[in-house]
Amino acid sequence: MNTVAQHYKTLMTAARPLPDVLRRPALLRFWLFKPVWTRVTLFAGLSIFLLAADPISQAIVDAWHPLNQDSFKTGMMELLNSPILRELENLRETRYWQLLITFWVMGLSAAWILLILDLPRSIEAGEQMSAELLRKSEEVRDSNPFLCETLNTTAKNLKPDKMPMDQPVVKEDTAPADIAKTRAVPRAEKEVRFVGPNQRYRIDKALASGGAGIVHQAEDTVLGRKVALKELLEDLAGDEEQAKRFKSEARALALLNHAYILPIYDLLEENGHFWLVMELLTGGTLNDRIEKSGTLDINQCIGITKGIASGLGFAHQQGFVHRDIKPANILFADDGSFRITDFGIAKHLATGIKTSHGLVLGSPEYMSPEQASGEQVDARSDIYSLGITMFQMLTEELPFRGDTSSVMAQHITRPASPPSTINASVSKKLDQVVLKMLAKKPDERFQSMTELIEILNDLN
Repeated sequence: MNTVAQHYKTLMTAARPLPDVLRRPALLRFWLFKPVWTRVTLFAGLSIFLLAADPISQAIVDAWHPLNQDSFKTGMMELLNSPILRELENLRETRYWQLLITFWVMGLSAAWILLILDLPRSIEAGEQMSAELLRKSEEVRDSNPFLCETLNTTAKNLKPDKMPMDQPVVKEDTAPADIAKTRAVPRAEKEVRFVGPNQRYRIDKALASGGAGIVHQAEDTVLGRKVALKELLEDLAGDEEQAKRFKSEARALALLNHAYILPIYDLLEENGHFWLVMELLTGGTLNDRIEKSGTLDINQCIGITKGIASGLGFAHQQGFVHRDIKPANILFADDGSFRITDFGIAKHLATGIKTSHGLVLGSPEYMSPEQASGEQVDARSDIYSLGITMFQMLTEELPFRGDTSSVMAQHITRPASPPSTINASVSKKLDQVVLKMLAKKPDERFQSMTELIEILNDLN
């Protein structure tokens, strides 16, 4: 039963972008009639199956309800217009049509299911073709404006731009450079602001903004040190669910005292606002380093992965699953050390502390298959997300690309390519480690961070 439910969820996830595809004839034709050998084989096999349905149905009817036309008894029954013979012929006719319709429904259903499962990959291919058409349109913008407009229109029709209404809620991946895209954050404070008892923390400037909060750089006036203040946005502070999520992050971090986990110093609640006081790291994120340097050195990549695994292993021992491991949530200090941050959607397996009820939370590009399907997650889900992060460090690319629905469907159905296909310096053994981290079934991955670290130690 669990297998049937899993296949059903996989099919429903792949079908999410279908309404938008149906509204775009160009993308619909591209999906249904892609000139690839698998699609040709599918339609050829379907045609043969449907053509064979008639003789197969007739043969089954002859075997189930035989009618011997050569016998004397049958001839006499025909001559006398026997009701028994008429009843047998009617039964044969009914059974024939029942079988024929059953075969046609089976064949068309199987073909439709295969087409639906291929929809995310077709959307990704359509987006790639759209990007190519846009590139060509730029080349002919000045020389042939009409062709440029035609190419732009075709490219637009090949790329869906609407998210299905039942799309799971996902956590936005925002970086400091995206402040203006998420929330309006003033570049400079017009007046000095203080928070905390006896105005202990002076806010100096905003560093980053995300979907639920703003991170400020502040001064601890008592201890004379720089700290990071994470503020829950004002319009969310009155939301009971958001407030619980924010307090959940504080409780999670308070329990996790580890060299590779960003420590929390204090939790403030003042005039309906919530603030987390944390260590200030100014070396940027792992995502920044990948964007700046491209692929990382193999040993550096393994070292960073081991550090993240060590911190996550400690969190797992305390009963927490992070559920949002990605390069943007790995912060570096100026000395090169780093910490795991953003436990805002962490889940405690024993106490049930979590950030939402019945929602899929996380960043789509880094979600585990079970997380994308809305199923229960455990520590092995973090191993999968860490595998995506390691893949990105080794190749500067993500294993699955496309819109949100397509990426989530690929996490569930499409195996990742070995990193060595992009970065030839990656060894086959390291390929095997990454692909095992990215196994679709949790039982086929490393079963703990300790096991992963031991393998990485052997590689290093």
